[in-house]
Amino acid sequence: MTKAPKPDQILNDTIALLRDRLPEPLESITIESVVVGVFFTGVKLSNGYGGICFTPVDLIPESVCCTIAASAMPYCGNMQGVSLDKVLDHISSPAPLVRAVLISIVNALSAWYFDICPKGTYCIEDDTDAFDIVDEIDPKKPVVVVGALWPVIHRLKQRGASYRIFELNRNALRDDELPFFVPPEMQDAALAEAGCVVMTGATMVTGTTEDLLSRIPKGVQVIIGGPTISMIPDLFFEMGVTAIGGDIVTDPDSLLTTIMQGGSGYHFFGKSARKILIRKAC
Repeated sequence: MTKAPKPDQILNDTIALLRDRLPEPLESITIESVVVGVFFTGVKLSNGYGGICFTPVDLIPESVCCTIAASAMPYCGNMQGVSLDKVLDHISSPAPLVRAVLISIVNALSAWYFDICPKGTYCIEDDTDAFDIVDEIDPKKPVVVVGALWPVIHRLKQRGASYRIFELNRNALRDDELPFFVPPEMQDAALAEAGCVVMTGATMVTGTTEDLLSRIPKGVQVIIGGPTISMIPDLFFEMGVTAIGGDIVTDPDSLLTTIMQGGSGYHFFGKSARKILIRKAC
């Protein structure tokens, strides 16, 4: 196992890479619009690029009107025109909604870089879901699924594959999945036996990505998927991730309207966003 990295190392180092690689300073790019929807949070930048992240409603303490947690949102009501440099100064904020907005910004900047980076920089497959890789996994080796990822669990069931589930909310699992639930104190042992780990980018919002990756033995295939993980993969690959799958926003205005009206992935996939898969090696 690797030495435990610092919290938010991936986000901080990814932002540093983008600052270095993008053709314009972040001070010159501003927020054009922000939407915090029921299921997703999205942004549109002044350069026309958009980004998305899941909305972590379940992580907000006392999720009611006027919760103290919501008061942590910087520039609330006045975000239009604020430079990214100023907003990203809040990257260390523990507030879930702030993190969702910041991750959306990083994803939007990443979409920009994907468009301008030299050909061959990344091994990108368009219109491909990261979780499709589950079909390539040896069913004889245990798969650790981080979170109640029903599409992944369903595929593993159909293939008769061996799997284990890491989930903070045990009640989120179905009755037939409970025997595969792994309590926190037994997770390291499960990781030691795993042939593959499948997780979502939601761990970026909870701030648990680095810790989890540091506990996975070298050589174990690691797949991370979901709209939240739609950023350049350099730091993930350095930490042992095999492939990441995210979403490129193709029509920011339409996307923001959709999530503003309570839309989920079913409403924008293939319309205002497309899936991409980035492998560490082609």
